[in-house]
Amino acid sequence: MSVSSNYNSPSFKDEIKKFVQSEFEILVKSLCSEEELKRVPNISEIFSENLAKSIVEKVENPERDKKLSILYTHEKNFLDILKEYKEEIKFATTIQSEIRKEEATFFSSTLKEVCNSLKETQIDPKCQVQWIYDLVSSYTSSLKLSSRLAEEHVISLLGDIQKDVSDVINKE
Repeated sequence: MSVSSNYNSPSFKDEIKKFVQSEFEILVKSLCSEEELKRVPNISEIFSENLAKSIVEKVENPERDKKLSILYTHEKNFLDILKEYKEEIKFATTIQSEIRKEEATFFSSTLKEVCNSLKETQIDPKCQVQWIYDLVSSYTSSLKLSSRLAEEHVISLLGDIQKDVSDVINKE
């Protein structure tokens, strides 16, 4: 992935030099008299050579190219590793999403249904309140446990991904 390889030919520098020299000569001729031009006959050659050299040095930067190549390789390897874990990442995301949906469903509809069913029975209201309280506590505790397990799975998955990335980096 070398950028500078496109510019290593002498023709690239020569093309820049010719272009700069041509434009510079047009500009100088429009600004200077014939007499002034005769005093410094090779100024356009010197100027165009220096400018062409400067441009080529900016374009051809092996140190930058090496760093970009390393970065590109690192990012490519990282994406390859993420692709390997794609299904596990989807699974972890799905579990967390299902836990949130289940919690929302419980508090928005299931709990109301249970409360309405209990109201229709002949059970003492104090017992109803206690049952509802116990149900909510038990269910909340269960959701927290499920959520913690899902978080631990995600943390473990991230650890595996980081380990694989470290292994790949250390091989390079």
